[in-house]
Amino acid sequence: GQSPPASVYKIITAMAGLEEGIIDKNTLFECSGRYKHGNRTYRCWKRWGHGQMDVVAALSQSCDVFFYNVGKALGVDKLAWYASACGLGKKTGIMLDKEGCGLIPTAAWKKRRIGISWQSGETLSVAIGQGYNLVTPLQVLVLTGAIANGGIIYEPSMVKRIDDSGGKIVYKRETKVVGRLPCSEKILKIIKKGLWEVVNTKNGT
Repeated sequence: GQSPPASVYKIITAMAGLEEGIIDKNTLFECSGRYKHGNRTYRCWKRWGHGQMDVVAALSQSCDVFFYNVGKALGVDKLAWYASACGLGKKTGIMLDKEGCGLIPTAAWKKRRIGISWQSGETLSVAIGQGYNLVTPLQVLVLTGAIANGGIIYEPSMVKRIDDSGGKIVYKRETKVVGRLPCSEKILKIIKKGLWEVVNTKNGT
């Protein structure tokens, strides 16, 4: 199954923004429930707005406007680099048939595929996990697992071990590391705090 990741992708936008110095843990953006870009208004899911948001609160409450700001400053190609480095848009390597790759769009991809230049407003949609983005549930699982374990990206597997009827091990899966998240431990702690607050605070989504 391949579908837009939606707000899970805000992990990528936060990581890229922090690593690239676009924001730090104290950066604030005002969310009034809408974001004006060119001649269009992009809305937050919370119509009346979240007010002042830092990155931890924005992750916790899934504030679209915060990530519109960060995504606009980063651009689609920088977002794509971080998404790919985190394992999105590529097969995980699990031993199952017909695993999908998903899709992480870039400006060059759109030009090549559709023949039209990338529009800056499309980056806003990508930054909150919409637009052309496609991921599999397994890619999201690998990403969130890597955040939880301190940054190591593992190849997922279906079987840990097989024993015969006498208890003898006939197969044992060796742990396979395929990469690391492209962020420092300091930044990973900020992201983990935001994700912890998603499920442990009153306003968390």
